[in-house]
Amino acid sequence: MAQGGRSIAGLPSRTIAGLVRTPMRRCKGGRRREGARTLVAPHHDLRAKPDLPRRTNAVSEGTPTPESDPVAIVFPGQGSQQPGMGRLVYDHSEAARRVFEEASELAGMDMAEICIEEDAEALSETTLTQPAVLTTSVAFLSAMHEKLTEVGRSIRPRLFGGHSLGLFSAAVAAEALTFRDSMLVVLERSRLMSRFNEGRPVGMASIIGLNGELVQQICEDATLSAESRVDIANLNLDTQTVISGDVSALERAMDHARDLQGRVIRLKVKVSSHTPLHHDQAEQFAQIIREIPMTDPVRPIVSNRNSKLLRTADDLREEFSEQLRAPVLWSDNVREMTGQGVRTFIEAGPGHVLARLVRRTDRSVTAVSLNDAEVEPIPISVLPPESTQAAPS
Repeated sequence: MAQGGRSIAGLPSRTIAGLVRTPMRRCKGGRRREGARTLVAPHHDLRAKPDLPRRTNAVSEGTPTPESDPVAIVFPGQGSQQPGMGRLVYDHSEAARRVFEEASELAGMDMAEICIEEDAEALSETTLTQPAVLTTSVAFLSAMHEKLTEVGRSIRPRLFGGHSLGLFSAAVAAEALTFRDSMLVVLERSRLMSRFNEGRPVGMASIIGLNGELVQQICEDATLSAESRVDIANLNLDTQTVISGDVSALERAMDHARDLQGRVIRLKVKVSSHTPLHHDQAEQFAQIIREIPMTDPVRPIVSNRNSKLLRTADDLREEFSEQLRAPVLWSDNVREMTGQGVRTFIEAGPGHVLARLVRRTDRSVTAVSLNDAEVEPIPISVLPPESTQAAPS
């Protein structure tokens, strides 16, 4: 521990987002500035499961080493967006504001305005949602780095994870992708998915209270043809499954699930993610991924498809290439992380869905969302003493 460094466990009244709050003033038009202070493919058989572009010392310094803390940083995906989701970090972190500025330059649109001012309907558009969630997630990560560094702390996460789109944020955090390249890839990903959806009515729904095997059978029964099919897209909990597909088949599956006493929620997204419907888009996206500069992650990232640890750039390329047409096995992801000794999960991004899913999967672990810092303060002492390091002096 560097001299003069304080134990994070000794700061029970501070919060990660609130350690240093820089006052901001609202400018005309809603923006803020600094204040005085500086084909029919087979259904997946889920029953046979087994400035961040630079290397920073806030999470991982230099080349990866075997030493790590029992901490995983996880990132949410599409569906976590909400109006005003960028306000907390934009108002309180200079590092986060730089992320929004860079994202705006790359995307050719004002990402701060989108992430702070846009309404729910606008944020449901895939071509806005995906870059907005990526930007907000990386902004939260940058803010956390900034605040921990200011109090002489750092974290050495054991693993990174992400739900679907969130894997691109995880790749930035693990320094396998620069934020620039991640944003450019996600912009193209969102366009591919949006173009598919324009020509085909599709949707997604969450089914709660029925196990995955039963939901898979429901999907198989509801699929009548290549033009009317539905598949499992996410296994979030043992009894919480997201299905995705053509609206006609989706509605049949929703009705069947209700008949079996399942709770059904139609999701406010205009995509049909993680199913064989996206076979062609996955092939196109794989070509894009092959051209993007990528390095080995400094810490492993957990695969959505099979929960294996992605340790190399080639591992990540394969994961991203298959992602659009393969389901997200999130509950298995969480079990893999806890099996690797993770005891604390930090969700960096809009909302708190992943933190809640983690707690419901394993009630013995700690899971917090940085997004809750203002409403429900998160003490930095949530990180056990052995999970914190003094920042290099």
